[in-house]
This record gives sequence, C-alpha cells and structure tokens, in this order.
Amino acid sequence: MEKSNEERPTLMAGAKKKQRTFEGVVLAVNLYPDARGRVGYWRYSRPDRTFKTFPAGDVHLANKIAEHNNTLRDLAPTKKTPNTNGTLAAYIDEFILYREAQNPNLKEAGSWRNRKYALAQFCRQIVRPLAQLKRVEIMHWWDTLTPHQQKARHAEFRKLFNWLMGRELLTAMNYNPFTLADDRPRFYQSATPKRASVRFDVPGFWKIYNAAGTLGYEGLQIAMGISVTTFMRETDILTLKLSDDLEDDLLKKVIGKSIAQVGEAKAARLQWSIKDYDLLRNLINRARLLSIKNYGCPYVISHTPQRKLIGKTKDHICQVTPRRLITMFEEARDLAGYAGMENPPTFHTVRSLANSIAKDAECHPDQIKQANAHKSLDTQLIYQEGHNLPFETVQIQFTAEQIGGDFK
Repeated sequence: MEKSNEERPTLMAGAKKKQRTFEGVVLAVNLYPDARGRVGYWRYSRPDRTFKTFPAGDVHLANKIAEHNNTLRDLAPTKKTPNTNGTLAAYIDEFILYREAQNPNLKEAGSWRNRKYALAQFCRQIVRPLAQLKRVEIMHWWDTLTPHQQKARHAEFRKLFNWLMGRELLTAMNYNPFTLADDRPRFYQSATPKRASVRFDVPGFWKIYNAAGTLGYEGLQIAMGISVTTFMRETDILTLKLSDDLEDDLLKKVIGKSIAQVGEAKAARLQWSIKDYDLLRNLINRARLLSIKNYGCPYVISHTPQRKLIGKTKDHICQVTPRRLITMFEEARDLAGYAGMENPPTFHTVRSLANSIAKDAECHPDQIKQANAHKSLDTQLIYQEGHNLPFETVQIQFTAEQIGGDFK
C-alpha cells in the first residue's frame, strides 16, 4: 500500500547531507573516490559540476588537496549571471528562429551564417534595455563599421528592428532606424575608397585557364568556362549536378542569389541549350568524363584532393567547395603572372568578363540583364507549383572567336 505524504520521509530544512567515507575516513566536501575504482586516484567536483581527477597516495592527502581547493573556491568572487531580460540578447534567438521559419532556404545559405554572427556581435555591443534604446546609440555603433560591414548588415538589421517594433519592445523609438524612407533620418553607407583594379581581359582569362591545366586543376578550367559562357556565379556553378540540372539537351538552374532575395517561386530560372551551344557542350562533356575519373562525383565541378575527406560542407570526397575553388584559382592566377599585384582578378571577375564580351558583341541590354539573373519572373507565377515553374532560355551564346579559344 502506498504511503501517504505524511508517512514519507522528508529532508528537513537545515538537515545535513550524509557524509561520504572511504575505508572509515570521512571524505572532504566535493571529494569522491575515482569513478573507475583505481587505487591512488580521486575526483574533485568543480563549481560547474564537472570533475577533476587527480592522484593522491592516500585518503588523508586527498582530503588535504580537496580542502585546499574548497578554500580557494570560497574566496573566489561569485560570478553573476548577466541579466539579459529586456535586452537584445533576450530576443535574438527567437528572431533567428522566426526568420528561419519564414524562409527555410536561409539555413542553406552561406550568407545566413555571417548574418547570424553579425546579430550575435550586435547583441554584445548594444546592451541597453530595449525600452531605453534610442536611435542615436545605434547611429554611434553604425559609424564604427566599415563600408563592407554596413552593406552586409543593413537589410537584415532592418528586418530585426521591424520585428522588435512589431512586438512593441522599442518604446523609445517611433520608427525603424534602418528605414529606407526618404522622409525619415536614415543611416547612410560610408563611401568605399576607389581601388585601381587590374583589367581582366580575354588573354588574361586564357593565361589563368592554361595555368590551371598545368596545375592539374581541370575542374577549375570547367568552372571558369561555365562562368564565362553562362554568367553563373561560383556558388551556382559548384552546386550543379550532372543528374539533377541536366535534362535532355538543356542545362537548367534556379539562381541561388535570386532565391535568397525573392524566394523559390519568384526566383530567376534559367536554362541553356547544350545542343546548340558548342562551347558549353564541350564543357559538359568534359565534366562527365572528369566525374568518372573522380570516383563518380555527381557534381559538374569535381576534383580529387590529396586528403580524401568528407566534412560538413561536402557530401562527396571530390566535391569542390567555394573555399577550395578560390584557392585553386589563386594558385593558377599566381602562376599566370598576377602574383604580387595590389588588386588581382578573382574568380568572380570571370563573370564580369562575360559581361564585357557580351557588350562588345553588341548583345541587347535586356539579354545581358536576363543572363545575369537580374530580372525575376512575373508575380503571377507565385501561384504555380514549384516544379511547374518555367525556365527562361538564355539567348546569349558566345563563339570560340569571341572568347579567344575553345574548351575541347
């Protein structure tokens, strides 16, 4: 029969805990025998409830060591837990979860990690309770940022403050300090000093392309070729899959940056005719052969590394990450004679070269705009199912004469 509450034994207030003993000797507070039963070893319980294992010849020596540590512990000042209630730090995790729930694609975007880091850093710098926070304090922080930092933070911080104001947490502000409205005082981006850039032309492209071949970086050569023929960014090129993005004689891609800006339904969806585009067809054929060499890598861009590892950023040993592509490009660029230059070309410069070639070929500005994925689909397409959304065919097709070479 179950005992009533009155019959159950209870520990009265002020009652002492049962003392621990070892071979008849009372152990000091926070001292315990070794968890594995080893002779001459003991455990000391730290303030954070973790254990420190230490050697001591007998129980008396172990007691002395534990009592000494207890004395130091009592003398140490108590660390107060910071009160985050009412500050940005108390709400930032909730805001991040809200953003990810509203836009699940964020979790896959590399820029989202950077934005979350910027939000966490902002919380450490702005510690005043939200009810007391004023625009001038945000402005002083804003002016300490570099032009690049300001550009990277403005849009996300505008969303953060919209969310905070919607919850009526910023009672000392009557509008979003990151507003874009002309009738409100705005935060302006600092001017970036003009840098003299190295002109990247067609001969320069082929110097780096050939240097990549000398280094054995055929995957980089294919990536450079796809960039200059399709105007695609490196992140889109590196996520191309031979099975998923190649359909019959078409190369199809939903542009990643467009997804991040306007969502999956309204994102730019581009396709290229491989059958009719000689340069691109040669590149895809080489990518298929390279995939076979690289252990059946499913990606269009592949490379067998010296260390065959699969990390958090890879799902195949021969998949090329953005960091790896940049490293390979820099090595090929230096070998091609660009080493030591103040502002040498980057892989993204290849895409800019494609724009220059298109302008020299007198392509229509609307065609160039479409090829760069700077124009999204009509709003009515929101109501269509994702797999039924049409792809727009890119009209620009360069010839070997226009780009100064072939990719066979």
